[in-house]
Amino acid sequence: RSGNPNLNDFEIKEKEISLTNKNNVLVKNEWISVDPYMRARMTEKKNYKPPFILGESMEGSAIGKVIQSNSENFKVNDIVKSENGWRDNFVTSEENLKKINPINVPIQTYLGPLGFTGHTAYIGLFRIGDLQKNQTVLVSSAAGSVGSIVCQIAKIKGCKVIASTGTDEKVKWLKDELGVDEAFNYKKIDNLVLHLKSLSPDGYDLYFDNVGGEFLESAIFRMKNFGKIIICGRISQMNTTQPHSIKNMAHVLVKRLTIKGFLIFDHFNDYDDFEKEMEN
Repeated sequence: RSGNPNLNDFEIKEKEISLTNKNNVLVKNEWISVDPYMRARMTEKKNYKPPFILGESMEGSAIGKVIQSNSENFKVNDIVKSENGWRDNFVTSEENLKKINPINVPIQTYLGPLGFTGHTAYIGLFRIGDLQKNQTVLVSSAAGSVGSIVCQIAKIKGCKVIASTGTDEKVKWLKDELGVDEAFNYKKIDNLVLHLKSLSPDGYDLYFDNVGGEFLESAIFRMKNFGKIIICGRISQMNTTQPHSIKNMAHVLVKRLTIKGFLIFDHFNDYDDFEKEMEN
């Protein structure tokens, strides 16, 4: 499908489920995550994950509670994480579940800062971007689930953080609550390149890109020599029917920039290190 999805593209179905096989577990979902990558799967185009199948349940990260269990490894009331979102209850084999032993945080945190989005921010900054203290970091969609974690990690690591978002309310939240150094509403900016220059005349060491398109092109103009651009998302291009072409690739060459995309699905083996560091 092209353009913006709407309610008519979805339907609610009911079916009976029950425990029948050994090692199966019945889970009631309590929290479900809706993420930008799902939009990329609502099309028949080849992508990094196969398209959703029409008429079948959507997939997505979810936190739930075990209601019944035929597994020796899961008992009733265990809190578990799965990829069986977008449904009230489900039955699955034990190997498709991860048991959560929560610390003193809201359980939904394991879908956010301690889950999929936090893991994405962590991998992007450290494994891909090699974040260093005292760098100047630019973040687009900075009030979003991944961007907001990127901002907080970068500040904790002693960096200067410049954050872009789409409303004045989010600008205030980024400044007052997350403590970024500068935040702005990109919708109010006439010349993004000049604005980025005014906020950091010396340029940017690292740009965490969640949007792609015109913002990415503008950021390339303002990167420092040997700067790094982490391509995490392209939400400005998800629903467009006229994609924006990057026209300043010569700057990538002259500035010797590193531009690298990544998918969190390639980094699940790094989850334990992420969880230990984030919990501390």
